[in-house]
Amino acid sequence: MVNFSLHTLRRVAFVGLAAVLLVDFVLSVRLRAGLGLGVVMLLVFPIAAALVSLVLMPSAAGTLFRSKDLLVPLALVTVAGKLLAWLAAAPGFSAVLTPSFPLRLLNLSFGISLSFLLHIALAVAYATWVTGCILELVRSGNSDPCCVLPPVPGRFRRVLGLEFIGWAVAMTAVVAIFPLMPALGYFALVPMFVFAVAWNFATAAVLPVAWPGEAGFWASFQAGVSVSRAHLRQWWGLLLAQMLLLGLVIFYYHGSGGHGNVTGSVNAFWTGGYEDDCRWYGKLAEALHTSKLPFVETLLSLLFGAFAMAIKIAIVQRLQPEAPPVIPPVAPGGASEDER
Repeated sequence: MVNFSLHTLRRVAFVGLAAVLLVDFVLSVRLRAGLGLGVVMLLVFPIAAALVSLVLMPSAAGTLFRSKDLLVPLALVTVAGKLLAWLAAAPGFSAVLTPSFPLRLLNLSFGISLSFLLHIALAVAYATWVTGCILELVRSGNSDPCCVLPPVPGRFRRVLGLEFIGWAVAMTAVVAIFPLMPALGYFALVPMFVFAVAWNFATAAVLPVAWPGEAGFWASFQAGVSVSRAHLRQWWGLLLAQMLLLGLVIFYYHGSGGHGNVTGSVNAFWTGGYEDDCRWYGKLAEALHTSKLPFVETLLSLLFGAFAMAIKIAIVQRLQPEAPPVIPPVAPGGASEDER
């Protein structure tokens, strides 16, 4: 039964992802604009992610490469997210999915819609499922994503709470620092950068540590923070590389002739929940006054989704206790066999 379920998930993921990429490719061809930028993005960032993986987490990258079934949830959530976006744009469904009511947080206001809430639920369900898969893979070597499906519903609320804290703290920091921009200019980006890095460092292991649910919610969250801080030296470079590739700090030159200038920004986000949105693409497309291609967006999302998964595998691997040293048996007479 488990094998049949895995076979079904593989087929749905393959067919669904192929259909999504085909539709995105057709839409991108029709847009035409932005082809050059899209090609550059698809050349530079896969190479950069591959180099980071080979240098900073070769074991985790190899584990993910050998355990391709772990990518099935990523394909499924990509297909589901695209379907939801297409439904929200369809005339018959947009009236239900897109209307929003305003929500204000300090001096920042944004709209909450049914589509937005469904995307959040989808992201949390994915994070719950994949975290369980990674824990099972590292501990037992089993890469079947179906084997962890039974406990996923019971872990959903816990992961929802953890992700809410992760993103709420990051967004609150942005809201608090944003009023300083007119007075401090680019100097206001410094505390935003420092906080974004510190917060991601402090919560890197929260999901895998708190997922099992052996303790209460707050105790599990605090344990995740403590573990993240205690083992930071094992993965800080990997996390920083991920943040930079996703666009934590973006500087680019735009203009023509001698009238161009340099524009920079700091984008605070939380990487603990398998973040896959590359801010570089949007910023560069805006600077070049061109369009983002759906085909390129989907491929970048898949790339950084797999990259985030590999980072979580690396974190869980490095949290595993080291095997005890092998002591050679002692032969009669007190000397070990090796010594003899």
